[in-house]
Amino acid sequence: MSSRNCSLAIMGRLLSSSTTTTTRRASSCSTGATCKNLCYSTSSEDIQSRLEAAYTNAISARELEQLFKKGYAVIENAGFDPSVGREIRKEIDAIPNNRFTANSTRFVKDGTQTELVKQNIRELSAPFQETDGTFLNALQRDRTLLTLLNVHLPSETPSEMLFNASLKLQINDGENARFPIHFDSDSSTDQRRWTCLVYLNDEWEEKEKHGGELVLYLPFQEEKKVVVQPKMGTIVMFNSRYVAHSTLPFKGKCRVMYTVWLHCKGSLDGNAKRSTNNKKDSSSKSIETDAQTQLKKLLSPEQRKHLTKLVLAEEWAQSIAEAHDPKSESTARALKTHWEEVDIIARVLSQSFPFAFGRLGELMKTGKISEFPLKF
Repeated sequence: MSSRNCSLAIMGRLLSSSTTTTTRRASSCSTGATCKNLCYSTSSEDIQSRLEAAYTNAISARELEQLFKKGYAVIENAGFDPSVGREIRKEIDAIPNNRFTANSTRFVKDGTQTELVKQNIRELSAPFQETDGTFLNALQRDRTLLTLLNVHLPSETPSEMLFNASLKLQINDGENARFPIHFDSDSSTDQRRWTCLVYLNDEWEEKEKHGGELVLYLPFQEEKKVVVQPKMGTIVMFNSRYVAHSTLPFKGKCRVMYTVWLHCKGSLDGNAKRSTNNKKDSSSKSIETDAQTQLKKLLSPEQRKHLTKLVLAEEWAQSIAEAHDPKSESTARALKTHWEEVDIIARVLSQSFPFAFGRLGELMKTGKISEFPLKF
């Protein structure tokens, strides 16, 4: 077998709705003869099977290993079956515009709720209507991603087991519309653990400078940034809680994708809980040892999330300004809140981990920070 893991291939067959169904089969013509060219079946069983195969054929054990080790995995070159992607795109394009709503972020500051509407980005969450199409309805029932991740890396505790998936369609209508830098979820309030993006754009062209690329921010890894083109069939998976990401301004006409979020049972991340254990007395250790101990704590998942915002503070602020109406009071309040949070993060982390910051600076300057093992 190729580099694709044998167990995933077996799993793909087990997940299939029917063991006797293939993804391509001969269909009868109106003349009563059998077509010489194989045609895709449109039965709901075959559509579900094609969707499952699109995932299992694209996502190998290697990608899953990287996902759990580095917090992200990118599968390009039409990894997700383009024929399935085009069918999904066709059904999305047929949905009336008035069914979509503008993407917005709401936050409360000093008792005042502020809504930030992203310009020219609209979305539609499942459940979909039965008339929206057989592929979209199959997509909202599908549990292939959830099963793949659960089987490949069984949860250490019941609360970390993935049990549910949510789905959203998203359309970017251009004119420099973008998403600011953000994390998808918060471990204290949100059960989303992993994010999967699937892009559905045959018309996207790099040479035309359409833009709209996804950016993953990895300041404490070798890559630093990963930029992904939103081409048809590209899949991106990442940790919803601890991988910051954004989209660059989109100048094309229409950029379409869908997002699947995988939810765990518990609201608190096991990594965050475990990081508070094993406390050791460091009074007899040298400053260098203290620095290493503090650095380990500083780069634990929950602290690293705050540290990431501190490191990306300028670029983060720019992305907020570009994603929303720069003249609105809501945007001004959001930027003010951002800088207040950055100031608090800087003061608290520097006070809590005074030795770690010097060590962190050395490792980042030499590039050796990428050798520090991270947890996701």
